[in-house]
Amino acid sequence: MACGVLELMAEGLGIAPADALSRLVADAESDSMLRVNHYPPRPELQGRLLTGFGEHTDPQVISVLRSNGTSGLEICARDGSWAAVPPDPDSFFVNVADALQVLTNGRFRSVRHRVVVSSERPRVSMIFFGGPPFGQRLAPLRQLLGDGGRSRYREFTWKEYKSSTHKGRLATDRLCSFEN
Repeated sequence: MACGVLELMAEGLGIAPADALSRLVADAESDSMLRVNHYPPRPELQGRLLTGFGEHTDPQVISVLRSNGTSGLEICARDGSWAAVPPDPDSFFVNVADALQVLTNGRFRSVRHRVVVSSERPRVSMIFFGGPPFGQRLAPLRQLLGDGGRSRYREFTWKEYKSSTHKGRLATDRLCSFEN
């Protein structure tokens, strides 16, 4: 599914070949993973919300999430306000992640999000994080540099970026140190 979404994104941006993005996560050496999160109910909150997973962006190329239909996922709007994502146990939620923002030279923006926990129901989510191989060099694709050929990001390896994400705080804009 993640590869299909990435191929549709590539098509929409006019990127050739069509698998330019998807092959990064389809590679046998990709740093992709599946994670299951469980947020138990917290009756002592009495209707108040508690941060279950702090605000962040995902560092990989793409993340695909499915939950059990319990609310909790919120995304940050451009004005800095938080919007709840309506839960739907029959749908998938796709996040553009940091590496995809770099590859598209900022045409697609990594989504800042968080999880809040309620007092009533447990929340379970399953997330596929599509990451490239550790040695993969990341930089904006030439087709997306525009007329001036300006790259918003310097070239770096996935290993270099992933290592840098572990050094900072979760909520920090981790891509800023890779900007030109």
